[in-house]
Amino acid sequence: MIFAALFRRFTVATLLESPPSSLSRYSICAGPPRIINHQPQLWTPAADNILACLRKRLQQASGNLSSAPPPSLPFTGGWLGWLGYDFAWEIEDLPRINSDPLPFPVAYWYEPEAFAVLDHQQQELWLASSHPDQLDELEDRLQYSDYDDSPVGGDLLKPSVLLTSHADYKEMVRSAQEHIRAGDIFQANLSTRFVAQARLDPWDLYCRLYSINPSPFASYWQTPWGSVVSCSPERLVQLRGEQVQVRPIAGTRARGQTLTLDQCLAQELSTNAKEQAEHIMLVDLERNDLGRVCQWGSVVVDELLTIETYSHVMHLVSNIKGLLTPTHDVLSLIRAVFPGGTITGCPKVRCMEIIEQLEPVRRSLFYGSCGYLDYRGHLDLNILIRTLLVVPEHEFAPLRQQPVKIWGQVGAGIVADSDPQKEWEESLQKAQAQLIALRQMTGHI
Repeated sequence: MIFAALFRRFTVATLLESPPSSLSRYSICAGPPRIINHQPQLWTPAADNILACLRKRLQQASGNLSSAPPPSLPFTGGWLGWLGYDFAWEIEDLPRINSDPLPFPVAYWYEPEAFAVLDHQQQELWLASSHPDQLDELEDRLQYSDYDDSPVGGDLLKPSVLLTSHADYKEMVRSAQEHIRAGDIFQANLSTRFVAQARLDPWDLYCRLYSINPSPFASYWQTPWGSVVSCSPERLVQLRGEQVQVRPIAGTRARGQTLTLDQCLAQELSTNAKEQAEHIMLVDLERNDLGRVCQWGSVVVDELLTIETYSHVMHLVSNIKGLLTPTHDVLSLIRAVFPGGTITGCPKVRCMEIIEQLEPVRRSLFYGSCGYLDYRGHLDLNILIRTLLVVPEHEFAPLRQQPVKIWGQVGAGIVADSDPQKEWEESLQKAQAQLIALRQMTGHI
């Protein structure tokens, strides 16, 4: 793979990967940050300074590359990074009840020294670097790479354990339904976290998960705090020029074991009155979010209640477009849509308050977003679902075949007539691809 040949050997490296489709023409990978005046161009601002940090980056953007990628590419230089769920505390005044036991910073953005963009449609690879002599080196790495893509296993030290019990999750659902009956909210997304311990290489885990469940907004991050392994199917927001898109997912069924059963489940999902009502409510939430920053009359739903299938689940998906007003910019857009309504509920702020009360730990990176911000103001962020966070057991140890903790988080949308048992089962179904990848990696199939 291109990422493995070019950048895997670095402590800081990123892959934003997409299978070829109408949603995902390009994949992007990058190595470590640029060094300017002996300072790595990497930032981890706290949750009261994130937008200011990103604004400063845009104002100081140099775009100093040794080659000029075609302007049609989505990323021609800029920053790669994430916004953890706690970024919401910068946007809204929310209660601070829970703590985050994971080591990842709430925000992480860096400007890569070199990167590659793969155009799946044209089968062209573009290389870029801030150092003119590095392009030949990158080409040599591709040509003479000794990367072995044969499967590599690991050892499962402790099987996955849910941190919220079956009974406690159902009680969370019932508590959310009390808020719905009281008129506080219409719908809420409640999640549960799981953890396992293993000895493995996070990159191999990502490759295994992606082979099982290729997704349009997948990503892999090597960082000083650990690795992020994500096969997300959901886009939070994209900006190209003045064109904005959001693509909410709401409504899930397990895949059928036969083609006939699969088709029956898809038909049942697409015609289910409860699922349709919940989905439309969240589409309206996203339309309202875009309406705060988009031109009057420009916000339209160009796809509604589409079925998308993945390895173990199928979803109801819609797509909403709008035109950003001249008085708003990419950072105004992020502020308007973060976090995604599909992983909070409706209305968003009240749901986040209730989530903080009902869930036992802060969500960390889960249900935040990751992606890129281009020098030109172009943006593409996913929602960090179907994601594993891999943390080394020993500080400063290399993340290859050493003991690690592997964290995941899954949830479901709760409405007035939700069945707590079924919502529990839906949550667990969403974890299947991650757990199967882990079991295959460690031989516990």
